[in-house]
Amino acid sequence: MNRGRRAFGLSLAVIACLVVAWWSLRSHETPVAPAPSSTSTAPASAALPPAEELAKATAPPSRSSPALSAFRGRVIDAATREPVREFELRFAEWGRSTNQETPGPQKFQTDDGRFEWQQLPPGHWMMIAAAAGYQPFFLQSVELPAGRTTSEVLLPLVRGYAVRGRVYDVASNTGIASAGITYHPAGQGFYDSNFRLRPSTQSGMDGTFVLNGLPPGRITLDVSARKYAARELDLTIDDDVAPLEIGLSGGGAISGRLTASDGATTVAGWAGLYRVTGSRGSSGGEGRTNEAGEFSFDSLEPGTYRLTGRGPGGNATREFTIAESERIDGVILALRSGGIIRGRVTGLRPEDMKQLSITLTPEGEALGTEASINERGEYELRDARPGRGRLSADVNMRKQLARMIEVPVNADMTIDLDFPRGARVSGRVMQRGKPIPGVWLEPRPAEPQDDFHMYGARTTATGQYVIDDVPPGEYTIVIDGYKSRPFQVAGDTVFDIDASPQLAGRILEDNGKVPIADAELAVWPVDPKTSKSRALDRTDHYGRFAMAGLEPRDFVMTVYKPGYAMYRERIAFAAPVLDMTIRLRRDPGVEVRALDAATGKPLRKLTASEMRGERATFQVSISLDEEGAGYIPGELSGAAIDFWAEGYAMQSVREWDGERLNLKFVREQR
Repeated sequence: MNRGRRAFGLSLAVIACLVVAWWSLRSHETPVAPAPSSTSTAPASAALPPAEELAKATAPPSRSSPALSAFRGRVIDAATREPVREFELRFAEWGRSTNQETPGPQKFQTDDGRFEWQQLPPGHWMMIAAAAGYQPFFLQSVELPAGRTTSEVLLPLVRGYAVRGRVYDVASNTGIASAGITYHPAGQGFYDSNFRLRPSTQSGMDGTFVLNGLPPGRITLDVSARKYAARELDLTIDDDVAPLEIGLSGGGAISGRLTASDGATTVAGWAGLYRVTGSRGSSGGEGRTNEAGEFSFDSLEPGTYRLTGRGPGGNATREFTIAESERIDGVILALRSGGIIRGRVTGLRPEDMKQLSITLTPEGEALGTEASINERGEYELRDARPGRGRLSADVNMRKQLARMIEVPVNADMTIDLDFPRGARVSGRVMQRGKPIPGVWLEPRPAEPQDDFHMYGARTTATGQYVIDDVPPGEYTIVIDGYKSRPFQVAGDTVFDIDASPQLAGRILEDNGKVPIADAELAVWPVDPKTSKSRALDRTDHYGRFAMAGLEPRDFVMTVYKPGYAMYRERIAFAAPVLDMTIRLRRDPGVEVRALDAATGKPLRKLTASEMRGERATFQVSISLDEEGAGYIPGELSGAAIDFWAEGYAMQSVREWDGERLNLKFVREQR
């Protein structure tokens, strides 16, 4: 993968930080639309009237009563604007600013869709609205003032669809009770986007289920049950979805024991199972064996797995291909000693050295082996497993230095790790003249670095931030979709950030007022060589977006959501534009089919990157069905596109003609 594509990737820890930052940053935005009325579409945080009006809305609480709040609003159909008369509101368990207990859900029945939910704990919350026949609506910023009532907030619900069916045991044909059924968008990973918001349900005693609130178009249905292998089903959701019969098997299993190198003497330790091919079903994970060194992994879906063992005396690894419901018993993992990796870590302060950890993680696995470290930064890692792995030195969520290495068989290595020295970058983050507290900032070098990463810092209550040891060079600072203008670090630097929106508006369907949530936006210079100024965002459930960090110049703006035609327009940006309305029409795109060149088997996921020179300007994840077919936006016609799939060599198409593509991928040599 070249540097342009690697720049799209982030570690899981950084992704988690950025998600929190996105929620926090959005919570301080004022609405794109005017102040809310009975017909507004602004969220609760923007719906509060001025302080003097709040004082009139509700009398201050008495000293003897708790300063509780009330939330008032109206729920309507986004397309018809008619009231939704029965609905449920619930608080999200994440993204809140209070330690108070989360209230339980509340059901409402009204004639006009209006509600007032009283006796609520004040603070900053997130809330979800749900109703039969509609998709869940996410209010990502609800500010409940102590002792007062919010002004009326409009919640426009978008029509949802339902899937019905039965989950059964393939061996006995009997229904499986309490099976979990949910979904994730086609082309995304299960934990991408706001996965907590997706509707889910459980099967009844006879295995039947109804999953409501689904979006139209292509989805992947996720079905799981205890002691069964999980399944994924590719579906196209519309009014004509037939009832489903979903058979689950007990899944495959693999068991055995760890031994010393003689293959007989039992050894207690750790055993791990990692999926090499397959989808989201159980991968086994890693855990301790019993005292006899025995391990067992069950509920495995078909695929190829890597079985690993480690303990006193060394490591072991083997690969197995497991067929449907196949059991593999009696596996012996004979541990053999590996080489020793030694070295010294330099470039850290004494206080950082106390928080240092060094880990070797084999390629394709999640857990690694830690080294012992003394106060001088000298480390030793014993029984290093031969093969390719990632050696990382991490200073407790501050910075990380890592290298991909090839560990030889029965040979020692010396690898010194020198953290780059740097300066302090500090400043204040403001939006519309007010400080933004509690958001996560990540410094990004202009030239991506594969071996060194800085985690960043969080702003204080007054919007201040400090990031130490930033190496010299050109940087931007990222707060989710917001990216600052570039700046230079040569010594201690004060860099204040104004995150006020410069481009803002709403994304709607082309035939009405229905907002489009989770549409991706990207803005980049017409000539990427002239500037690194660019911005990314994703629409909320009002269809709103807001981007900042742009310099005056000509840009290309792209908006895309699978199932809709891609919107692309050249814009001459000179001053903020905060009232844009962009409409998308439904269009599946152009078919692309991806197969394994050697076996002819269909691939299940593909990524397409539009390239301008060496830079990737827009990236699309493509979900592939059982035949390896998916869709890419036809608006990419004429562009250079890199296609890549995990474990395969990249394929490049120069000046795509907009016609159907048949791609055959060759596996990368490991």
